[in-house]
Amino acid sequence: MYALATCLASVLRGTSTDVYLDVVDADTVAATGLPAAIRERTSRVSDGATGTPRVVRVVSGQVQSDTDVRVGDRLRDDTHGGVIYTVENVTDPGGAGNTADLELELKRVT
Repeated sequence: MYALATCLASVLRGTSTDVYLDVVDADTVAATGLPAAIRERTSRVSDGATGTPRVVRVVSGQVQSDTDVRVGDRLRDDTHGGVIYTVENVTDPGGAGNTADLELELKRVT
C-alpha cells in the first residue's frame, strides 16, 4: 500500500432477509485486517438559487491494489469504533505495469 494507512478495516459482503422479508445487510466478513486510508474532506459550496453556503462532506479511501472490494460492499473501520461505510465506487487508477492503490468512494452509514 502506497498511501499512509489510517486504520485496519474489514470488508463486509452480502445481504439477507429479516422476518418481514425485508432485505438487510449481512455482517459476513469477506476480509479482515486490511490496512486502509480513510479520509473525510469538506468543501464549501453555495446554493445557486439562494446563495446559502453549504458544507459538503466527501469520504474517500484507499486500499491495496490486490484487495477484493466491490461496489455495494461495506467497509468497517475496526480501529476507530467500528464505523461502517458503503462502497459507492471502486477505481483502479493504475495503468499498464502500475499497481497503484484502489481508490474508494465511500458513504458513512453508522
